[in-house]
Amino acid sequence: MTSARSAHTHGKHSPQRPLPLALRGMRLLFSRLGPVLPSLLGRWAYRLWFRTRRFPEPAAGKQAIRHAWHSTLQLDEIPVAVYSWGQGPVVLFVHGWSGRGSQAAALVEPLTGAGYRVVSVDAPGHGNTPGDRTTLFECAAVLQAVAAEQGPVYAAVSHSFGGMVLAYAMRHGMTVERVVMISPPADLEFLLDSFGQLLAMPVAVRAVLQRKLEQRFDDSLMERVSTVRNVGALSVPALVLHDENDDSVPLQQGERVAAAWAGARFLKTRGLGHSRILRDPETLKTVVDFIKG
Repeated sequence: MTSARSAHTHGKHSPQRPLPLALRGMRLLFSRLGPVLPSLLGRWAYRLWFRTRRFPEPAAGKQAIRHAWHSTLQLDEIPVAVYSWGQGPVVLFVHGWSGRGSQAAALVEPLTGAGYRVVSVDAPGHGNTPGDRTTLFECAAVLQAVAAEQGPVYAAVSHSFGGMVLAYAMRHGMTVERVVMISPPADLEFLLDSFGQLLAMPVAVRAVLQRKLEQRFDDSLMERVSTVRNVGALSVPALVLHDENDDSVPLQQGERVAAAWAGARFLKTRGLGHSRILRDPETLKTVVDFIKG
């Protein structure tokens, strides 16, 4: 979760990318003022936590969306953009924080060619769905509503934060027969720590942020949204893929998710990072073969 201006998805900022000027300014404010004004800076961090950012859409994503069947799902007065390709059992793609539904682009051809219907959405505040903020619970409600409207969902493929959302949605009633999670975070504590590191947030400010989140969503928040906890209650076949060079969500996060999931298979990739893993032909073949069973 991040500022609307920072170049960050879920996890740490890549050391290979220069920090945006706005982010450098925020880091300076948090590091200098946080120790003396933790409550004030904690309230600011709380507002930033829910903010989303739309990154430029790659050409492949734009092309995929042009060839998709478009629909809109109304959820609590939010017109959620829904895309689909092909015919057959539904495979639902779940993007991560500051991602978009068109990130399913590389999966569309191999899955539709194998006889599946690919469905993808733009979560609130992402892609073509309006807004500039959202919550995990709102994103999970979107998945449950899409599954009810477009389903039954045979398989789901998630990326990054989308894995945490999917695990929560499934723990609370969404039915999926096969699951692929790519680069999932294991728990909210990791996301809070990464967010704190991104903004150079002192420990006292980080504590205020967590306290405000727990006040809003109750004290059991950390446990309720934990990917590790939620997948531990699932028994569907699962494949967890994670790259050893992922600089946003470290490999150990995916390993923890797979270890907690009875019967899940874990696959480590190399040299693909956090995003290229969604476009790698060998990885895509593995995903499609797993979905086919």
